[in-house]
Amino acid sequence: MPIRRVRAILALVVVGVFMTITGTMAIYPLLGKTNVALNEYADFFSKTASVYTGIIGVIIGYYFGRSEETAPKDIQKGAVQKVKEE
Repeated sequence: MPIRRVRAILALVVVGVFMTITGTMAIYPLLGKTNVALNEYADFFSKTASVYTGIIGVIIGYYFGRSEETAPKDIQKGAVQKVKEE
């Protein structure tokens, strides 16, 4: 399996888990049988979501921060020429 496909699958899994956790946390006060103090829960939700967002950023930065493949020479030359023209 090519590395690009592994990275794409990994990214989808990580983002999917993040969205599932965030969605569950957002819907819990609406569907839960217990009364939840919304102001306190909103503070808890924002703190928890910020922690998860940081973790997601570290994971994606680690796996996708650097590409092992280089662009073909003609694409690199075209990018340099466009910068020189501007």
